[in-house]
Formats: sequence, structure tokens, C-alpha cells
Amino acid sequence: MQIRSGWLLLLPVGLLAAGCATPPKHFPSETAAGYVGKPLIKLELHWSTPWNIAAEGRGQAATWLFNQYNLAGCTVTAHTDADGIIRKVSWTQWCGPKGTGSPTPKEGFGP
Repeated sequence: MQIRSGWLLLLPVGLLAAGCATPPKHFPSETAAGYVGKPLIKLELHWSTPWNIAAEGRGQAATWLFNQYNLAGCTVTAHTDADGIIRKVSWTQWCGPKGTGSPTPKEGFGP
């Protein structure tokens, strides 16, 4: 059986395009927002070690970077209090449903 090389080249390109076009079941922003009020370690266990973690006031700011699927440039930051409890979550515009960006506390994503 003879297979044409042109078809072999189209197969990987088609698979890559299909993978990039399919959004994840839950946007990273939605996942992180579900951890507000919980210890930072629980989100770390869900996603693994943050890309960056820094002191912020009396708490911390832990940032994860997502570049897979169609989320290139997506970052999610969980802001904690002094006890390590997530109080606010912010994200870049690519990490949530179309048209969403970093929420402000008055939008219900933290105190």
C-alpha cells in the first residue's frame, strides 16, 4: 500500500490545529476563583509549584503561567493573607472566558 507524503504532512498539522482550538474544560481563572478562602497549598497541590511566588504586603502572591492549548501568555495570580489563605485572584485576559480580564475585589473575587 502506497501512502502519499502530502497526507502524512497534513495529519500532524491537523492534530495540532485541533488541539489549539479546543479550550480546556475550565479556564484557569475559574479554577483559581474556586480556591478563594482556601489555603494556597491546596491550589499548589492542584496545579503544582507556582512559576513565581513573592512577598506581597503581609501575604504572598503566587503566579502560575499557562502556555498550553490556546492559553499562550495566560497568567493567574493568587494573593494570600499572612496565614496563607487565598483572598483574591487575578489573571490576564487570556485566562478566562472571552472578554474577561483581571477582576477587582468589588466583582466578588475577594475582599
